[in-house]
Amino acid sequence: MLIVEDSRVGELLRMILERDGHEPVVAECGEDGWLELNAPDPPELLILDRMLPDMDGADLLTRLRRHDRTAHVPVLVLTAAASASGNLDDGVRTRVLGKPFELAELKRVISALTAP
Repeated sequence: MLIVEDSRVGELLRMILERDGHEPVVAECGEDGWLELNAPDPPELLILDRMLPDMDGADLLTRLRRHDRTAHVPVLVLTAAASASGNLDDGVRTRVLGKPFELAELKRVISALTAP
């Protein structure tokens, strides 16, 4: 599981997910996230902040979807934008969750995205 989040939210998510038995990696910018996505084993899930300092989250998502090695990775986009909606129509499991979010909702979405 990879969390690309440039604020303290990334570390908070890492701690919460570790308690639930996951092994998340945190990248604080889009470029670092892209490097992690291209590691030998792509993550089972990408949790992506919509607003990143060096690369827009949408740009990272576009890169992810264009490469065969990573195109299948489910994505949870976190956004403070008022227009947050449930699903993005990109042909792959992608959900959008507005900030602030309920922890129970976050866990439900993660469970749905990582289910076989």
